[in-house]
Amino acid sequence: MHRLLPLLRFLRGDRFSTALILLLVALLASGSGLLGRVDNLLYDLGQRLHSRPPPADIVIVAIDENSLSKLGRWPWSRRLHAALVDRLKADGARVIGLDLVFAEPDASDQPADAVLAEAIVRARNVVLPVLLENSRVNGQVLETLPLPQLLEPAAALGRVHAELDQDGIARSIFLWEGVGAPVWPHFAQAVLDTAGQLPASFSRVPPATADAMPFALVRQTQRRLSFLGPPGHVQTLSYVQALTGEFTPGTFRDKIVLVGATAAGLGDLLPTPVSGLRQPMPGVEIHANAVESIRSGRLVHEVSPLATLAAAGLMALVPLFWLPRLNPLGGLLASVAWFVAVAVAAIALPLWAYVWMPVSGALLAILLAYPVWSWRRLESAGRFLDHELKRLRQQLGPVADAQPKALSHDPFEARIQQVQVAAHRLRHLQDERRETLAFISHDIRAPLASALMQVDALPAAQSRLRDSLGQALTLAEDFLRTSRAEMMDATRFEELDFAALLHQAIDDAYAAARDKAVQLVRQLPDEPVWVAGEFGLLHRAMLNLVLNAVHYAPAHSSVEVSLAIAGAFVTASVTDHGPGIAADDQARLFQRFSRAAGQVAGTGLGLYFVRTVAEKHGGSVAVASAPGEPTCFTLRLPLAELSSSQRAPAAQ
Repeated sequence: MHRLLPLLRFLRGDRFSTALILLLVALLASGSGLLGRVDNLLYDLGQRLHSRPPPADIVIVAIDENSLSKLGRWPWSRRLHAALVDRLKADGARVIGLDLVFAEPDASDQPADAVLAEAIVRARNVVLPVLLENSRVNGQVLETLPLPQLLEPAAALGRVHAELDQDGIARSIFLWEGVGAPVWPHFAQAVLDTAGQLPASFSRVPPATADAMPFALVRQTQRRLSFLGPPGHVQTLSYVQALTGEFTPGTFRDKIVLVGATAAGLGDLLPTPVSGLRQPMPGVEIHANAVESIRSGRLVHEVSPLATLAAAGLMALVPLFWLPRLNPLGGLLASVAWFVAVAVAAIALPLWAYVWMPVSGALLAILLAYPVWSWRRLESAGRFLDHELKRLRQQLGPVADAQPKALSHDPFEARIQQVQVAAHRLRHLQDERRETLAFISHDIRAPLASALMQVDALPAAQSRLRDSLGQALTLAEDFLRTSRAEMMDATRFEELDFAALLHQAIDDAYAAARDKAVQLVRQLPDEPVWVAGEFGLLHRAMLNLVLNAVHYAPAHSSVEVSLAIAGAFVTASVTDHGPGIAADDQARLFQRFSRAAGQVAGTGLGLYFVRTVAEKHGGSVAVASAPGEPTCFTLRLPLAELSSSQRAPAAQ
């Protein structure tokens, strides 16, 4: 049962309850996707902040407003497209991607379809699109292919589609998609395959599906795009300029040429992370970004849901490493810094590691970490105050002249008012304690000392009264020293040479050692050893240890007093060769009014006084002994940090 107590205390503690709350918040927010817009916002911010130079071998031939004004209303005759294909092929284009739908014959010029087919045959590098569309709202998805006479000579077919997220922004593509089975690669993937630039890691064969779904849209391998820059960032030439040859020869040589609409009236515009709703990006430029993302290996992979939940839970718990250790302001600043670090990491991961992980759940938990921790700590503080106030009322009793006039309606403020009342009562008791000590010091010690002097003049009664009066005087003096040690004020400490203090304590114990024929052996350094403290109390503490050693040392033996420095502490050791102390006695040796078995008569306050002085000075006292073995008491104190200019006056 005792082994389970630390675990039970931890389960009931503030850290565990806070961790449980933050973990639930992070997992619920991450698993539900309620804050998906926040994740997308971080992704979009990174894409907007990071712009790359456009590739020199990708050129967009744009059906823009200038081309429409010079060539007439859309749709144009397919003879124009055939002429464009011949012009691009003649200039050395590596691949020509026509992001134009040729699903129906040219009604106004039917022979034009054959002319375009012949141009595609001559080029042998034309990629045509496959369009996936609904026949009606919420209707069946249909695959719209090019005309059969254009389909056969095409070098490849690719699906022209960019996925819109819930906020209507295009950020990703599916590499494979189709009705019933994912048989169609993305348009950008087909273009790169035709150009011979598709990375080896990309499959050229449609992936196999486990279950047949003949009327459903089947998608596989969704990836987010790494955008090159805002709309218009990719090198672009007007359709009419390319058609009429108004370009420098070699402009298209060995380049990927994408032909598509950029005019607003043609409706092929989509909002993207780098454009938003203010300046949509043409579909053909989205394809250009997809081509470069696939070719350069910059398609962004999304972390698996299980890994996302695990990471969110870990990131949510990180603030608990510093919140219990730092002050409130430090904890707040550290939590804000961690929030910013996680957000920056979420922004940077898609840019540098090409990995995207939703962190909104973790961010929400981190945002709540400081308030939740503060709430739990306030609850604990309130319970502690209630418990302590109850105990103080039992110990101190009611104080009629120190009650608050009216308790606040705020429960916590009311507790504070009650603590103020208890503090007032404690100050009152402290004053009474000082008066009692003054009474003992003057009104009891003085008569006892006077009585001892008078007893010395009465030979007949001396042997019977002197011991009792001496014991009473010793008890009063030990009590006073102990009370002084307990009320010690560390702000009044001075810099002391601890080695010189030990020399004086040994000198003061010389008479007692001589009477018992015990030799005092000093092993002290010649250089000063500086500590901060109160000389009188430290001197008395060391004198107590030396006198105790003399009392227990056998006649004609020695007591060794040594001083050693280790790191930032100094240790004074007093060793005697007496009978030793049993382990059971050592456990209570430094308690008030406690003496070891077989100890000489005393008040039981001497070693308690030593322990109190050591702890008040930021140190400690310990004993190492066993029956029949030497006994060594050690007093350990922190060294004072003094400059040479500060030490010189004290050494004089």
